[in-house]
Amino acid sequence: MMLEIFLFAIYFGFFTWLTYKPNRNGVSQSKLLLPPGDEAIEIVTATPKEQVHNQPLVAVEVNLSNGIKNEYISSRLTSRQEVEENSTQSGRSELKSVEGELAIALGNQSRQSLQLGEIPATSREELKYDNQIINEAVEQSRIAVVEKIKEFVDRKNNITGSYKPLYELLTDYPFRIGKMLRPTMCISVARSVGGMGQDALTSAAALELYHNAFLIHDDIEDGSESRRGKGTLHQIIGVPRAINVGDATNVLAVGLLLENLSAIGVSKALNVLHEIEFMAQQSVEGQAMELDWVATNASNLTDQDYFKMCVKKTCWYTFITPCRIGLIVGHPSASGKDLVKQLAGVTRFGMILGIAFQIQDDLLNLQGQIETYGKEIGGDIYEGKRTLMLNHVLAQSGKASEILEILALAREQKTPDQLTFIMEEMQRCGSIEHGWKVARTLAKKAEEIFDNIDFIRPSTPLRPEEEWGCPVHDGRFIKELINYVIYRNV
Repeated sequence: MMLEIFLFAIYFGFFTWLTYKPNRNGVSQSKLLLPPGDEAIEIVTATPKEQVHNQPLVAVEVNLSNGIKNEYISSRLTSRQEVEENSTQSGRSELKSVEGELAIALGNQSRQSLQLGEIPATSREELKYDNQIINEAVEQSRIAVVEKIKEFVDRKNNITGSYKPLYELLTDYPFRIGKMLRPTMCISVARSVGGMGQDALTSAAALELYHNAFLIHDDIEDGSESRRGKGTLHQIIGVPRAINVGDATNVLAVGLLLENLSAIGVSKALNVLHEIEFMAQQSVEGQAMELDWVATNASNLTDQDYFKMCVKKTCWYTFITPCRIGLIVGHPSASGKDLVKQLAGVTRFGMILGIAFQIQDDLLNLQGQIETYGKEIGGDIYEGKRTLMLNHVLAQSGKASEILEILALAREQKTPDQLTFIMEEMQRCGSIEHGWKVARTLAKKAEEIFDNIDFIRPSTPLRPEEEWGCPVHDGRFIKELINYVIYRNV
C-alpha cells in the first residue's frame, strides 16, 4: 500500500510539472523570447495616486503575434555592418553601412528569409508617416522652446552676483539639435483638448530641461562618448563639472515650472508638479534597474523584464508625462478628479508607444547611421545595456557564456572584434528581427488605443486669441507620431 501511495505521489508530481503554466508575473524566459504565440501578455504601470482614487494601476494586454504574419516589406536598408577602429577616439568603433535591396518576410518563415537580421526601413518614397507634419511641429517647438529656455537662463544669469560661466554651460545640450518630441507632444495634446499653445509652453520647456539633465547624468553613468552629433558634456568639461551642470539644469526646470502658478493657475500648476515628481521617480527607478543589470551581468532577463524597465525609464518621461501634462494644461477643468478616464487613456497610449520607441532606438544603436542617429553606433553593447535584442541573443545563442564574458569587461577593454561577434550572433539568432517585430506590434497596439481616445480632436484650428503660430500642434502630430516612432532613422 505504501509503495502505491509513493508511486501515485511521483506520478501526480510529474503530471503537475508537465501541465503547470506560470502566471503573468513569472513567465519563463523561453516563452517570452521565442517567436510569440497567441497568448496576450500584460504590460502594467503605476500612476500618481492623487488622481486615481487609490486605483493607481493602468494595464494593457498585447498579443505579440498580432499583425506580423504574412507581411512583406521591400526596403532599401543596411545590408552589412563592418566594425572599424576609430583612431580619433582611442580604439572606439563606428559602423560603416553598405546598402542593398532586400525583400523581408515578417512571419513564421522570417528567420529563413532574413539572413542578416537587418532593420526594415522604408525608402524616402515610401514613408509611413507625414514627414511634413512631423517636421513642422518639431521645428516650431524647437524655436519656441529654445527661445523660452534662453530667456529664462538669461534672466537667471543677469541676477546680481550670478556665476556666469555656469549659465553658459546650461545652454549646451538644450541648444544641440535634438528630436524635441516631449515638448511637441505636450503642446499638441494641450491644443487637441481645447487649450492654448502658449499655456503649455512653460511646461514643455521644463520637460525639455529635465530631459537634458537626465541625458547629462545618463551619459556619465553609461560612459557614453557621443550625444547629438558631438562629444558628451563630461568628455568636454570633465565628470565633476558635468554632474553639476546636470544638477543645475534640474534646478532650472523647477524654477521654470513655478511660472505655471501665474500662467495656468495654482491647481493646474500643482497637478503638473505632481506629474513631474512621479515622472522623476519612475525614471530613476528604471535607470537603477538598467544599471543593476549591467553591474550584475544579468543573463536571464525576459521580454517582460525589459518592458518593465522601459516603462519606468523611457515611457514616463518621454511619452506618458508629456501627454498627461498636456491634457492637464489644456483641459477646461482644473480638477484632476475630472480627468481620471482621460489620463488613463493617454497613459496607456504613451506606455505602449514608448516601449516601441525605445526598441527602435536600441535597433538604431545597432545598425543606424551615426550622421543621422547622433550617438555612438554599437554603444549599447560597449556599455552592456540589456536591450530586447541582447536579452534575446543571450537566450537563443549557444554562445551565451562567451557573450557574457565580453559584457563583463569594462567598456575600454571591449574590442571592435568582440562587438562584431555579438552583432553576428544577434543576426544569426534573429534577435534584431525579433526586436523589429515587437516594436511594430506595439506601435499597432498604440494606434488602436489612440483611435479609441475620443477626447483628442483630430485637428484644432488656431484661434484669434491664441498666441501661437503652428497649426499642426494638435491630434495630427500625435497620430503621425505613431509610425514615426518605428520608421525613423534618428
